[in-house]
Amino acid sequence: MHFAKKFKNSFHLTIWEAIIAIAAITVFFILEKVVYHDVEHAPTFLIIFGFVVGIWLAFRPSEWAVEGLNSGAKYAGLSEYVAGILSSLASNLPEAVIAILLLIEGLQLIAVVTVLSAAGFNAMILGIAILISTVKNKGQIAVPEDLEKKEAPIIRWAIVALLMTVVFGFIEYFQVDQLEDALLTKPVAGLLAASYLFYLIYVIVVKDTNNKISLKNHEEKEKAEEIEEIKKEEENDHESKERLPVYLTIILLILGFVGIYFGGETLTWGVMELMEGGGSGIGQIGFALILGAAGAVPEHGIAIISAAKDNIEVGIGNAMGGILQSSLLIFGILGIFVSITLHPFILLQIAAIAGSLWFVKRCIQDKKFDTFEGIMIILLQVLVFVILFEDIAFFA
Repeated sequence: MHFAKKFKNSFHLTIWEAIIAIAAITVFFILEKVVYHDVEHAPTFLIIFGFVVGIWLAFRPSEWAVEGLNSGAKYAGLSEYVAGILSSLASNLPEAVIAILLLIEGLQLIAVVTVLSAAGFNAMILGIAILISTVKNKGQIAVPEDLEKKEAPIIRWAIVALLMTVVFGFIEYFQVDQLEDALLTKPVAGLLAASYLFYLIYVIVVKDTNNKISLKNHEEKEKAEEIEEIKKEEENDHESKERLPVYLTIILLILGFVGIYFGGETLTWGVMELMEGGGSGIGQIGFALILGAAGAVPEHGIAIISAAKDNIEVGIGNAMGGILQSSLLIFGILGIFVSITLHPFILLQIAAIAGSLWFVKRCIQDKKFDTFEGIMIILLQVLVFVILFEDIAFFA
């Protein structure tokens, strides 16, 4: 009974959901790999079924990977903040996997817009998380400490870097004869990715080291050692209650990453089938938006549930991590390996992300989020999607 209870708490699903999910996944792969493997186009019901299975695989296994990484970080002695960064990276794996698989299929535009639209959906979720939290707390909440002290530098850099990328795109438009020739160069893309990696190294290595040095300089050595010992004992007691057994940690990591891969593969397969079958009039950007929303499902669930439970730091932090990692790290890495065409929607979405980050920066300065700011962040991203539908065209 103890194992069954711990298993249920770790995997965040009931036994009935597990049975239904295993049955659905098995049936889908039998139909897709065996029954309809040789047909020219898969039937519509199977494509819809595939999207349901893919979204589930993008959501639940991401939770398992996050849980496994958190537990593994405790065994490795990493700080909670470092564990949070690793968890945020894990929850962004679905869109990264989807983008890589799309690039392999030669669908560059869909791959890039999928990543940036996932960042856009994360911006909406950030606004929703702020809105939920502020409504529950009489109109405003304090800015989480980690966001104020550790995320602020990368937010300022991201605003400048993303706006400069947009300017670079406009300059490219003036220098080429055709839109297809306006490309994001590899050095620019590499700097975007490198900036986020440098930030991680700085926060994990330099800042933590500086904090330790500061502690030693301001306290007597004996007192510092005593405090450190008490803190370590408290952390050990806390971790022993929260960290999972080694075998369960390994199982969560394996199932999490394997599930994320197959979730991305299934969603990519569905898009490929729709495109080959005519796609019911939906164009490449329309498909990319669908995939971006599906890939951002883990952040959607974590952020909204955390905000509803008043766990503000997790809700807002996870959404912020999704925005920064998608727009800097994943987008930058894609640009290193392929020449990204600076499609108008790509520039529009990058500018919107910079705008959302500017809202957050202003909130950090006055040390609070309020309901109005949450609504404005939501409306900014909604405005981008409205412009997309009306001007750039959903069906283009």
